[in-house]
Amino acid sequence: MSKYRCEVCNVFEYDDKRGNSLTDIRPDTKPEDFPDDWECPICKANKTHLKPVKEEKAETHVDEVVTCPYCGTKSKVSITTLDKELGGYLGEWKRQSDELESHMSDIHQISVTGESIIEPMRTKMDVVSWEDVLIKGAQLAKFPLNHDETVNTGTTIGPNAKQPLMIDTPLYITHMSYGALSREVKISLATGSAAVGTAMCSGEGGILQESFDKAHKYIFEYVPNRYSVTDENLQKVDAIEIKIGQSVKPGMGGQLPAEKVTPEIAKARGFPEGADVISPSRYEDIKNKDDLKNKVSWLREKSGGKPIGIKIAAGNIEADLEVAIHAEPDFITIDGRPGATAAAKKFVKEATSMPTLFALYRARKFLDDRNKKDISLVITGGLRVSSDFAKALAMGADAIAIGTAALMACACQQYRLCDTGQCPVGVTTQNPELRKRLKIEYSAKKLENFLRVSTEEMKDFARLTGNDDVHKLSTEDLCTTNTEISGNTDIEHV
Repeated sequence: MSKYRCEVCNVFEYDDKRGNSLTDIRPDTKPEDFPDDWECPICKANKTHLKPVKEEKAETHVDEVVTCPYCGTKSKVSITTLDKELGGYLGEWKRQSDELESHMSDIHQISVTGESIIEPMRTKMDVVSWEDVLIKGAQLAKFPLNHDETVNTGTTIGPNAKQPLMIDTPLYITHMSYGALSREVKISLATGSAAVGTAMCSGEGGILQESFDKAHKYIFEYVPNRYSVTDENLQKVDAIEIKIGQSVKPGMGGQLPAEKVTPEIAKARGFPEGADVISPSRYEDIKNKDDLKNKVSWLREKSGGKPIGIKIAAGNIEADLEVAIHAEPDFITIDGRPGATAAAKKFVKEATSMPTLFALYRARKFLDDRNKKDISLVITGGLRVSSDFAKALAMGADAIAIGTAALMACACQQYRLCDTGQCPVGVTTQNPELRKRLKIEYSAKKLENFLRVSTEEMKDFARLTGNDDVHKLSTEDLCTTNTEISGNTDIEHV
């Protein structure tokens, strides 16, 4: 009996003794005898990528253990183990999981590897859901609009800026870096978003020129490492956002592993090829609210009056916003739970940041109470479909920045291999062979379709609530079945 594992996705395993019914492989068939057109059911790699899994031979060793807790009698016990190292020395007594102690397997992994568990994408834990919020259709007290009546979706970010950012829909593509993402998907995001007249963001990895060239509007992310910060770049982008934090790892910087730092990415970031790129968690020149204000002013001057934004993770909402509005930004982005990333420490991701729905309510209330309606409020983190977007607008968001939904529209299949650099569909990888699987023209068209349909469906929600502008949606158009939501927001309980 031999076991094999696909070296591309590192997920699919084949046992030649058992065969594989999913791909019509009979038992006792070696990979070299598979049909020439055989493909891995996970990532579609061919049979040459199935590599033997090395298994250590079972070894029996004898330990002398105390078997009586009272008299201390010792007995010799034989233990069969596949691994004499930390992970396997308990042999046949080792358990993989426990119904009560849900963290036991994680504790085992950490104790064996001596390293934190790294995971991609959003937390798998339950989060307060947008599905608990419902939209009330207009009937008699307020009449709905007919399907042929015009509904405005035009959106302005930074209305008081010298050069406001104007887009055709309140949806745009959030910050995701070139490096974490492939060149191909960055270009797809730019092309697809441009087709519906909206913006895309650079992410913290600097400007990929090919992506910038395809974008309709481009929001540059300013980070502590100052990737792509030149006078020319600050003048040519359409808005600039200062990244303070993100929900999945608030108060922490970023790290791009060495295997993703190709010559192209090293050039874009100004760091050595093949070495880890570490991004600090704070700015050396922003130590107080006046420093932040000076930074906003400096960027506003350098850009020629483009909108300047500040992005924070949802935590100390009111206290952080108090500092943010002192800096007089044109827009503020709140990143809530469950936002996603290519890689984060599991227990940080599971334990931090406020659910997006509550963060949005508190941020909107804070800005309204201080009459700061000229500061655009952007929300991001866990929003997926048109009903989510409409509800966020009704709760006071001026725009919604989407990441995971946009990636899924392009190509992402949620294999959750982002942290390995082995994404089978070419989204979160720098592997040339895997990147070939992502066809820019197809992914761009798919994103265009998703954004266009989502925008049309937001119009539907406006019409059925009797509004001729998606930005006129309000909490009066919402209700909820969740007492936690009704008790802590302005949304009424059913």
